[in-house]
Amino acid sequence: MIHEKVRSLRQQSRDICFLSKRYARIIYDIPERYQNAFYLANAAFFDSTNWFLHRAYEVAFAGLKNNYRNRFQNRPVSDVKIHAKLKNVINILDQCNSIIDVRFPIRLENGNLCLVRGFRAHYGENIANTPCLGGLRVDENITRDHMKALSVLSAMKNCCMGIGMSGAHGGLKINPKLFSEVELRNIFDSYIDQLFKKGFCGHADVIHPDVNTGELEMKWVVQSYAKCSGRSENASAMGKPVIYGGVEEFDKTAALGALKALEIFMEDVSMMDKIDMDHGLTNKRFIIQGLGKVGTPLALNLVANGAICVGIREHDAYLYDSKGIDLEELLKHKNETAACHKSLVCYIARDVQAKIILEASDGPVTPTAHKILTAKSKIVIPDIYACSGSIIAAYLEYLRNLQQIGISDSTVLDFSNKIYEKALQDVSLKNEKQVASGSHSENVHTIFHPLDFYTTQNIIEDVLVEVGQEIIKNMSRHKLGTDARTAAYLIAIKNIFRRIYKLDKLI
Repeated sequence: MIHEKVRSLRQQSRDICFLSKRYARIIYDIPERYQNAFYLANAAFFDSTNWFLHRAYEVAFAGLKNNYRNRFQNRPVSDVKIHAKLKNVINILDQCNSIIDVRFPIRLENGNLCLVRGFRAHYGENIANTPCLGGLRVDENITRDHMKALSVLSAMKNCCMGIGMSGAHGGLKINPKLFSEVELRNIFDSYIDQLFKKGFCGHADVIHPDVNTGELEMKWVVQSYAKCSGRSENASAMGKPVIYGGVEEFDKTAALGALKALEIFMEDVSMMDKIDMDHGLTNKRFIIQGLGKVGTPLALNLVANGAICVGIREHDAYLYDSKGIDLEELLKHKNETAACHKSLVCYIARDVQAKIILEASDGPVTPTAHKILTAKSKIVIPDIYACSGSIIAAYLEYLRNLQQIGISDSTVLDFSNKIYEKALQDVSLKNEKQVASGSHSENVHTIFHPLDFYTTQNIIEDVLVEVGQEIIKNMSRHKLGTDARTAAYLIAIKNIFRRIYKLDKLI
């Protein structure tokens, strides 16, 4: 009888019609599908990712309603209708706008044919109909669900960093080690051809490097797109070589961003007091999961800043030494890749002794593990913040490429943080002075001087400082304890609804 009553009350709480106005002001229920993802060890990556987003909606909902009232004071709408309107917007934004799943044959050098599968997903285009920006990974274990989840994370990173672009992610379901460079080039050619035929790729669907991709693959994307479209548009891919309009030392920006995110938290006395830890990196002991293209420079930078590496976890091995590990020596014997999503699950989280967990890859901590860690007063610096160094660099490269090919950047800058507009103006002024002085090559690709690493580094650090301070304020303002992830998602949600209100769209 009691269970029936509880079930009835829960059903009523999901229906806005049963709620009094007093309760309607504050209640937002995480959809049941995502609630279940919290408890299921094998929950889909997309559902787990959305649990974090909808957890933030729970916290943000009352504020969203107040913002609606203040923004549209001339609209006499009841509290119940505002509640219903906002829930409707959240439902509209819940799924990917589009996802492509293609299969195409490739002729191998031995004469055999091989069927290759590729994906590309878009998320958040309903917010402001802006171009998409997201990674491309090459991994035999990826799935359609992974692409959906990663496109959500891409959108949340962009929104959290104040970047006026929607989210995207793509992938090729192959093991790159099993193919020659010629075969891989042909695979990329065919993949971009498939995307182009279906309206993907180009300066409105921008690709940047992710797992097992780098500047070589981004050069292939640019060349393949030019072949398909008949137009030479460098803005189709970021993280490409400098001669194609790239950013100097792009491959260092992901680790740079992760290190800066960690420093911001560790230099904040109020944060360190919460976990009973001295501020600063000096003599702090750390364990790194994965020595890949992000983990390796991040670990070396941590050591250079006075921290001590005592442990390394790879996909097939663990290494621990309480006295410290010589990373330089170890890297001479290292040739495998790094960590991936859902690598820190609940049964591992229970035994974690570290006071700070830095997510320098996409989605490594599951919802249950996150709850366990924050309940033990540990700070998890979230992926949508800590992984954003390369996203910021890609966005800066994109803006410069738009200038180079003569396409207006107002579509994205109108919805971006003002820090990017100022940075772009400063870079353009510097470029004009260099061109005027005659200090440039006649090559069309280099008339626009590339962003030097020093400039990119300064902009990344400025953005991360600004966003990091807002995350810390949100943690205090909303009484989130050590839950930095929800605080970061709150920034993304605020920027999402700011765009929606600005366009008076979906409301």
